[in-house]
Amino acid sequence: MPADNLSTKETDQTETTSLSASSWTCVTCGHTATEEFCAHCGEKHHEGHNFSMGHVLAEAAEAFFHIDSKIFLSLRTLIRRPGRLTAEFFMGRRKPYMSPLQLFFVCNLIFFVLQPFTGLEILGPPLRAFENNTFLRRVAQPLVAKKLAQEHIARTDADKMAEFAQRFDRVSHLQAKTLVLLMAPMLASVLALFYLGSRHFFTEHLIFALHGYAWWLLWLLLVLVSISLLFVTMRATGHPFSLGVLDEAATLLEFGGFAAYLGLGMKEFYRGGVTATVARAVPLALATYFIFHLYRLVLLFTILFAV
Repeated sequence: MPADNLSTKETDQTETTSLSASSWTCVTCGHTATEEFCAHCGEKHHEGHNFSMGHVLAEAAEAFFHIDSKIFLSLRTLIRRPGRLTAEFFMGRRKPYMSPLQLFFVCNLIFFVLQPFTGLEILGPPLRAFENNTFLRRVAQPLVAKKLAQEHIARTDADKMAEFAQRFDRVSHLQAKTLVLLMAPMLASVLALFYLGSRHFFTEHLIFALHGYAWWLLWLLLVLVSISLLFVTMRATGHPFSLGVLDEAATLLEFGGFAAYLGLGMKEFYRGGVTATVARAVPLALATYFIFHLYRLVLLFTILFAV
């Protein structure tokens, strides 16, 4: 037998032996893997079971900081580059970022944890806000009156009305934490109409809307903090102020800022011209305002059902 053939066979045998020695069977999916992580499911290879406290804490820290880095990168990109996260998602570059739904819920958590400190409520308004709202009072007042009649509560009974309002407000705050998500598919439906015939899937509009509302929750929190500080400052200095003017200014900031962000995001993700983007951004701003009131209407029905 030629020496070179013998050498090749020995080399192949050595490589096979080495491969079998380094390969391992994934305990999660049962596939054979040769690297540190399973190529099929991503499970990590553990050569031994180390249950020491130091090892467990080290793994926990590694997992935390990995997630933590994703959060900060996702939030930074969301704030600084409107539309970029959506573009990255559909380009398939998803590993460095949180998923759109995860990011939305992180922003949602930030908002509802910090919002009570402002003393202002907008996403989960109290009973008096529903009954005095310009858009909703014609619907809210009869529905509330019907609910009060079912529970045999007279408006002249101050104690029972206070107890009912307290229950209503508590349920409103709780329901708002999840129902706020409903605004994303509503906005996605509007975007689908605006880009009708552009061959964009509804999923693309939905992901864009999720990122948009994730940003809006942070923006809304900033607006509420600013108004709260302004309110406290004006009261402390004894300057007169109008709650109506303050409310109008807040509304303009909330939805004007959202319109600007969505316009920049559409320019980045949908790749339209400046004129076409502005032409869509203006009516989209009005759409987000009415979507907000539609969300409040849905919230009202769920509160009266659950209270």
